[in-house]
Amino acid sequence: MKRWIKLSICLLVVGIGLVVVMFYAVGPLPTPLFPNDYSTVILDTNGKILRVFLNDQQQWILPDDGREIPDKLKIAVTHYEDKRFYQHMGIDWLAVARALYQNISHGQRISGASTITMQVARLMQPKARTVKNKLIEMIQAVKIEFQYSKDEILKLYLLHAPYGGNIVGYRTASLRYFGKEPEALSWAEAATLAVLPNNPANINPMRNSDKLKQKRDQLLYSLYQAGKIDQVTYELAVAEPIPEGQTPFPLAAPHLTERLLRQVDQRIIVTTIDKEIQEKTARILKHYVDDINKHGVRNGAVLVVDTVSGAVIAYAASQDYFDQENLGMIDGIQMRRSSGSTLKPLLYALAMDEGLIAGDSVLPDIPLSYGGYTPFNADRRFRGLVRARDALKQSLNAPAVYLLNQYGTASFYEFLVKAGLQGLTRTPEAYGLSLILGSGDVSLWELARLYRGLGNFGSFTELHVIKGGQKEPQQLITPGSAYLVLEILKDTTKTTANTPIAWKTGTSYGNRDAWAVGVSPQWTIAVWVGNFDGSEAKGLTGQEMAAPLLFQVFNQLPKNPYQNWFICPADELTEVQVSEETGYRLKTNLGNQKTILVSAGAKPLRYSPYEKIVYLNQAGTMQVCSLCWDRADLQQVMLAVYPPEMNLNSALPPHNPDCPAVRSDNPLSFIYPQQDSFIFIPRDASGEYQRVNLEVAHTFKNSTVYWYLDDQYLGETIGVHRHNIVLETGWHKLYVVDTAGNSQMITFYAEKR
Repeated sequence: MKRWIKLSICLLVVGIGLVVVMFYAVGPLPTPLFPNDYSTVILDTNGKILRVFLNDQQQWILPDDGREIPDKLKIAVTHYEDKRFYQHMGIDWLAVARALYQNISHGQRISGASTITMQVARLMQPKARTVKNKLIEMIQAVKIEFQYSKDEILKLYLLHAPYGGNIVGYRTASLRYFGKEPEALSWAEAATLAVLPNNPANINPMRNSDKLKQKRDQLLYSLYQAGKIDQVTYELAVAEPIPEGQTPFPLAAPHLTERLLRQVDQRIIVTTIDKEIQEKTARILKHYVDDINKHGVRNGAVLVVDTVSGAVIAYAASQDYFDQENLGMIDGIQMRRSSGSTLKPLLYALAMDEGLIAGDSVLPDIPLSYGGYTPFNADRRFRGLVRARDALKQSLNAPAVYLLNQYGTASFYEFLVKAGLQGLTRTPEAYGLSLILGSGDVSLWELARLYRGLGNFGSFTELHVIKGGQKEPQQLITPGSAYLVLEILKDTTKTTANTPIAWKTGTSYGNRDAWAVGVSPQWTIAVWVGNFDGSEAKGLTGQEMAAPLLFQVFNQLPKNPYQNWFICPADELTEVQVSEETGYRLKTNLGNQKTILVSAGAKPLRYSPYEKIVYLNQAGTMQVCSLCWDRADLQQVMLAVYPPEMNLNSALPPHNPDCPAVRSDNPLSFIYPQQDSFIFIPRDASGEYQRVNLEVAHTFKNSTVYWYLDDQYLGETIGVHRHNIVLETGWHKLYVVDTAGNSQMITFYAEKR
């Protein structure tokens, strides 16, 4: 026996000598110690896991997020693996001597002497277990001790220790086996994680749970004997079962997390997403789409944004990421589709800034033609004159196209580009006036950005989903006009929202896309429902299909009890006097006027294009002029005089029939087409050539007009003088005549394109 002791001492001395020699022979430690091969972890704004991705080696290994090692785990691991961890300098020489004695006396390997620091060295550069490699580990352990603190070394070990299968690291194991963060581990769970790395291939919960429990309970008993835990804690701990399987990582916002994995080169990505709101929104979307599936609608998407900051709070890009049959993997938030009527509020705000309208200004809701393009309202009805606020609330097409024609397509196009629309790939001329009705494509993301800008009083900036990623804003609409439009959109008659919300819907041509967007001081919500494959669905409209989903999502969001509506920016508004009848400024004090609010930063509201000074006889029964007035029987009044094509002059008295001017004037005039004009006839969505609206104005409202095209009688019109016909390519002659014998004739050319 003495001989074996002497031999062990000799070997120990030789070993120490070799260590000293090799300390200088072994190269420096790598920097960093471990490669950056961690899993990518995507977190919500509160640090909760949204998703974890496997690393390149198909392992689950969470990166260090700066948290401290919990005391329970620290005690359990050091007690099991390295009792003198905090006393030695990387090599426990007492353990080495004991191991040498035991192994030599038994003629085989009975025990090892690896410290936690030596295990870090082995995990850092895995090698075959040989004497040489053991010595290298010892040397590297000493070097590690010189460069890192004990707590840093312990964390390095726990971050890279194997826990069975493709699970690496203590936090990964805690989440996968127990479904909780390490800070919440019990003593039994901490002991389980302490013994697992010793033989993870054979004693993990899925392979040999009985042996794992045995080792865990032995460690718990040792902790009890050492006074680390009391008897009650020990008895409760050994009664806990071993986990039966693995808990999957969360999978929230899958479309977004995949996009961030591709775009952001970070192992820990902290987003602005609120996991709780994200999961609620996703559930609402799925249940809603499941419900409307009976109407042939299979897909939907919802985006929730913080109005003030522009931070994305919920990103539900489809009804079900795993619904392959219905293309659930498509990101419906980034997909661009026809915008429908969703851009109208922006145009109205810009027109207010330009001084073209105020909320009370009247707009024509009549079938006007613009170079062969005649917009119709969704219900195929026209209302004559409508207030701008009513035209926007009712989402009327004809007034919106009229307003865009006034504002300018190129100017509106420029605004949309500045505000963040990236899908406008054609020229403004190519989109034409139909841009306001959906000829341009928009994504849900871009739509939310637009309305968030409106809700932020005209200040537009990019939305952000990475925490701290705010951008500098651009003031593209005056705060006053933005607020006035928000007030118009606050339509409480058709909403089921539990607090006020400014909202707008849109429907694309052919009922392929249904949109709804709402904005409050807290939240901006954009909703789309339809079919990812572009197929139509009967009854698919923004009002009927998208709006109910919008209100459901809005109602589940937390509300600020101290502010449920936008604070009026009083300094950004000013009072002006306008005509009660038309809502435009008047140049004189004649006529009835009222006071309204307009944006203080806008251009001056234009003078009325309709009100004119009219001279009447004292009875007010007829108009007179310098050719026929009697100065003793004369009064000056302000009346609204509308263009003949509007057929709205019923309140205007007729001119003195004895006036020479009347007898010489022809009451008939062509609105469309004009003499020698060229008409280009496009195809509609079905491939058929569009019909052409021929239109004539007559001075007298209830007149009858007879129509002839190329000497062929078309019919008569009374009051409203329009004919909707099919034209062939070539020159045409159009002749009209009224019952009094007044007539007009033009020639024009039509070409099918």
